[in-house]
Amino acid sequence: MPSDLQRSRACRRLVACLAAGAAALGVASEAHASNGLDVPDAGAEQVGRGGAWVALADDPMAAYMNPAAMSFLSHGIHLGAHLMFQSSCFTRVDENGAPVSPGNSIPGPGADGGPPAETCASGFFPNPQLAATFRLTDRLAIGAAVLGPHAVGNFEWPESVSYDRNGTTRTQPAPNRYLLISQSSLLIYPTLSVSYAVLPELSFGASFIWGIASADFTTFTESTSTTAQDDFTRDVKVNLTTADYFVPGFILSAAWRANKFIDLGAWYRFSDSVSSRTKLDLTSLYWQSGGTKADKPCPTSDPECNHTVAEDAGSLELTIPMEAKIGVRFHLPLETVSEAPDWSKQEGYVRDPLSQDRFDVEADLTWAHNSAVDAIHIQNNAGIKVKGTPGEIPQNGDIPHEWLDVLGVRVGGAVTVLPNVFSLRAGTFFESQGQRDGLLNLDFDMGWKLGVAGGGTVRLWPVDVSLAFQHVFYGTLDNGGKGEVKALSGDASTGFRSQQSVNGGSFGSSLNEVALGATLRF
Repeated sequence: MPSDLQRSRACRRLVACLAAGAAALGVASEAHASNGLDVPDAGAEQVGRGGAWVALADDPMAAYMNPAAMSFLSHGIHLGAHLMFQSSCFTRVDENGAPVSPGNSIPGPGADGGPPAETCASGFFPNPQLAATFRLTDRLAIGAAVLGPHAVGNFEWPESVSYDRNGTTRTQPAPNRYLLISQSSLLIYPTLSVSYAVLPELSFGASFIWGIASADFTTFTESTSTTAQDDFTRDVKVNLTTADYFVPGFILSAAWRANKFIDLGAWYRFSDSVSSRTKLDLTSLYWQSGGTKADKPCPTSDPECNHTVAEDAGSLELTIPMEAKIGVRFHLPLETVSEAPDWSKQEGYVRDPLSQDRFDVEADLTWAHNSAVDAIHIQNNAGIKVKGTPGEIPQNGDIPHEWLDVLGVRVGGAVTVLPNVFSLRAGTFFESQGQRDGLLNLDFDMGWKLGVAGGGTVRLWPVDVSLAFQHVFYGTLDNGGKGEVKALSGDASTGFRSQQSVNGGSFGSSLNEVALGATLRF
């Protein structure tokens, strides 16, 4: 059991490391399990097991992912990062399955000399994590974590596409422009946690989350909607920025060592909605008649004739779905523990699978209440005129999503190759589709997800270094051209919506990531 002096020194180290790490993450972690905002849990060890970790919970990331397990851990600090590479493609077609033309006088995609039917985008993101736990007694522990959703936070779609027509390179507005052009988002979860073992083998934990969110989105809308055709001459480019610096939430969890072979874990998370004021920046008269960008659409006497800025345009609200997961872990203890690190020899039980177990297998079930997300709610102030057009910003700018509850299963485990030195792990997960095909959008990919992962850990006393790779397959969302999302419009005569749908077609993604993490225990 640690002395008072050891506790004091450890507490000072913990606070100093977390303060420095939180400052770094606040700058770097622009951006979640099955709640629509990310793929299963972050962390090199967690990813290598396919996210099957709630019952194991053996490193400081437990401060967020199962705080109850902190009562079974030594003091520790974890620092990790993921290099995430995501690619997505959208093919826009009409109700007859024909590619949609970007303008009345332009040959349609797929026609002789016309622009391509498919547009693609890619995103790269270095997603970091920082966590620490401190064991006050053999039953009471505290912890803290700073991490973001396990997702790519920055994404760029083309606003125009190039194609060859009769030997000449042409440029036309991209078919994805009404759904998304760019997305840069930040969502981090500074978390404070506590756990207490009411019995030597049963612990409960709780966490308080102070969420911080900001977002910057760019898309196109219509100025007027007099026809049901895709006509770029009516386009208005829109940039929306918003920030919410207090998104409170909490976590409740439990960890139970049922016997020498079985561990159980449970986790529940609730978060308030992201709710904030918005700024809008609109540019009309954006394209020339041929479909290329208009560099100088305004006369010298009025250079801002097409530029509208609304510093306090209205409000945005995005529900963050509640989540829950339960897990059961079978582990086969080593017959004799010949070597064990000093930090695992504290009074009471201290979990260290690398020196205690021959192998383990865990299965988790997950649930996310995604059906709570009916739309991204955007309410604008009345009477904001859009320069260069006869229209105005619609008061109701809601973007329908109508997500579905998502169920998932995760299975993963590890084999100790050399006790107290080296282990290998592998895992997989599956999550159900979270949205009707008719409402597909490019901001979140809600197709079913299948992940395959592997990794390992090397103990460089007293630091464990973990490496993992994961590939995630996304199911394609395809509505056959019968999309249900309309573009926003400045035209009151059509209810401030386009007459044509702008999301008809198919959308698919894939994700590759490499995760690296280091855990110092003492």
